[in-house]
Amino acid sequence: MTAAADATHLRANHPLVRGGLADPRTALHVGTTPSPPAEVSTSSSAVPVIPAFNDVAQGLPVHAYAKGDLLYRADAPAAALFYLEAGLVALELNTPKPRIGALAGPGDVVGALTPGSGGYLESAVALSGEVAVRVLDERAQAELPAAELAALIARAAGARLTALTQALEDGEHPVPARVARAFLRLGSRFGQSLADGTVRLTLPVTHDTLAAMVGAARETTTAVVADLRRLGLLEGTRGSYRMRPAELTEYALEATLDAR
Repeated sequence: MTAAADATHLRANHPLVRGGLADPRTALHVGTTPSPPAEVSTSSSAVPVIPAFNDVAQGLPVHAYAKGDLLYRADAPAAALFYLEAGLVALELNTPKPRIGALAGPGDVVGALTPGSGGYLESAVALSGEVAVRVLDERAQAELPAAELAALIARAAGARLTALTQALEDGEHPVPARVARAFLRLGSRFGQSLADGTVRLTLPVTHDTLAAMVGAARETTTAVVADLRRLGLLEGTRGSYRMRPAELTEYALEATLDAR
């Protein structure tokens, strides 16, 4: 039985589940370095795999989660690290309304990143059609040298701290700037840089997901996306976008200045 069979499934009308989703299965297998397609930009946000982790992870089974499954829930006892090999996961904050603190993809490590805290700090929800994960429970973690386990957790926690800092910074910007900044970060992490200076982004990011990322109403977020399309800064629709980073950066700055 796969982990997906045991996972708690979100209700069908949950904002992170509704709508047709693209499937970003850019698989990153432990112990190998994939050859990215031409013009694909690589990102430093993914946690580097260290040798001992490689050795341990190779012996662990791959768990498959379906769209909408919970990898873990906020406040549940935190005991495992989750290494993402394929798919996209939303790290949802423990707030009354759905709020996404970050998206995690191939190469990222999430889960029990704060030893001693007791529970997971956020819920991890599968966004794509299939999410492939290797789970490092306490037994698997015990097989890692203490220094390398500490380094792995520190790098992953650092990535989460960066994402949360950016989310806090976004709170001081108007919604149009937040949406533009969100697209810029997604493009930097998951996008393909093209020869004409644009970035292609193929991710299961609906307007509901985007609204949960920027902390705005869906209707407001949809209006901003429409404005970006009208200005020629963004093309495409949910799941498949093409953006102009330089112009988006200028748009975000102007939106912030106009709001002052």
